[in-house]
Amino acid sequence: MKNIVRNRSSMWLLLIILACSACGSNIIHGRPPFISISKLSLQGDHLSVDFNISNPNGEAMNIDRIEITVRVEEADLTRYNEDLNLTIGANSTEVIEVEQFPDAFVQDLLVSLMDFEVPNLPFRLEGRVHTEEDGFLRFKHKGHLYPVPGKPGQFRSATIQSSRIRQDDPFREIDDDR
Repeated sequence: MKNIVRNRSSMWLLLIILACSACGSNIIHGRPPFISISKLSLQGDHLSVDFNISNPNGEAMNIDRIEITVRVEEADLTRYNEDLNLTIGANSTEVIEVEQFPDAFVQDLLVSLMDFEVPNLPFRLEGRVHTEEDGFLRFKHKGHLYPVPGKPGQFRSATIQSSRIRQDDPFREIDDDR
């Protein structure tokens, strides 16, 4: 009889713990940011790119290193690899601006898009960020660049597919120094 009472008490205690944990706050963390091109312009030989960095997590993300590569065909349209001190609030977005001088091939690609010789340019945006909380988090997106009507040298992007490598993914890199 004592075993039956003890088992029932244990079962009730387990149910109460499960119910309380389900009601508590579920703060999500460890997801990589969603990075997109919010603005891209080519003026002469000067390329300017604004990247939106969106934190999909339920707590702040403290980025101390970022690596972004945007590839069109087999060429790097832009590459940004920097140490930085960027805090993005929970479910918030920040913008970083990148200024570069692209090579002649990249300039020709963008001019062909600007002159409507091609309707769009498919791109791959990929890279990783390093955060204090989670180490390296990888991201990868695909999309297309389009000219902005009436604004020569300005382009917008549309993302068509997003792939995220989550914290529990075996391909996620772990920072061994932590």
